[in-house]
Amino acid sequence: MTEIEKETGMTEDECEYWDEYITKNPVRLGPDLAKMGIKPGFAHNYLPLSELDRDVTEYLRIQAATFHKSQIQVINDLVREKIAANI
Repeated sequence: MTEIEKETGMTEDECEYWDEYITKNPVRLGPDLAKMGIKPGFAHNYLPLSELDRDVTEYLRIQAATFHKSQIQVINDLVREKIAANI
């Protein structure tokens, strides 16, 4: 039994197969936060969009598609407008 077989319980051929498979087909666990405009390490600062009601989510989706922005960018723009109006 080789060292790889001892550590993984798989043959070298099986390890090579899965290595190639995972390399060509990366696993995605959850949404692509970068596409949502959320930078790595800052996800904890944002409310999950799933907590928004349906009308708000639909509005954000349409605005993001219309202006080629992420939904987070649309939210930022709306909040900045609100802040500017109060100054």
